[in-house]
Amino acid sequence: MTIVALLGYNAALAGLLGVVIGLVTQMVKNYKRKSCEGLSLWWICLAGYSYFAWLVYGIFRQDVFLTIPQSIGTLCMVIILWQFWIYRKK
Repeated sequence: MTIVALLGYNAALAGLLGVVIGLVTQMVKNYKRKSCEGLSLWWICLAGYSYFAWLVYGIFRQDVFLTIPQSIGTLCMVIILWQFWIYRKK
């Protein structure tokens, strides 16, 4: 295994941990509270755009180390945006 592959695995693991621990925890918290209070919609939109941009880049580069964590991050951000919509104050 080359050093580049090892670094890629490490980066992918770090990205996955950030998504699984950070975003999934936030989604569960939003669900339990039935609210997205305290979250910035702009931050979620910008972070979601970042995940999506890196995902598209990873796809075009055919880089699994980018594609897998970024696709999961993009999906989580879409779910959080959906939570903003369904838990909005009426």
